[in-house]
Amino acid sequence: MARSDVVVRVASAPGDLAGIEKIDRSYATGRIYRVRRSELGFWLEEERADPPLRKRYLQPGPELSDRLLVAAIGGEIVGCAELRFDSWSPRAEIEHLTVSGDVRRQGVGRLLIRALDERARREPSTRCLWLETQNINYPAVQFYRRLGFRLCGLDETLYRPDIPGTLPGEVALYFARDLA
Repeated sequence: MARSDVVVRVASAPGDLAGIEKIDRSYATGRIYRVRRSELGFWLEEERADPPLRKRYLQPGPELSDRLLVAAIGGEIVGCAELRFDSWSPRAEIEHLTVSGDVRRQGVGRLLIRALDERARREPSTRCLWLETQNINYPAVQFYRRLGFRLCGLDETLYRPDIPGTLPGEVALYFARDLA
């Protein structure tokens, strides 16, 4: 159940960007998905991460636009998410979805997804929400699956091991959810 004191709105001021930068982007997990493959396919196997993995995203923050949403509690930014529309694709891509660690599992992410869904439906040619996360971000995969997203692809070459913050075995997973 979502908290009743969360306000989701379009980011509108430089102060919102400063608030976004303060969001805790780290997570820890004792579970991951290992990518397994056959000649023409792939699947994910859930397995324990021992020791548990810890990661902090180093991604740059988004820029102000009418597609950047923030979630606030008492005026403090506790989450954000952005939609990107490409003219060549009928999907709305979710980017920068982040919820501060101290309010996770309280419905903030669900409210952001609902607002993104409503925003995407205003674009007549958009047929799905689409996003990327990682096989090692077990909490995010579980969250997206609970909200009706389905695995639709992967990329084993997206993350370079020589880039700071990339963990061994990290694979990009793509999820989609139809708007219809």
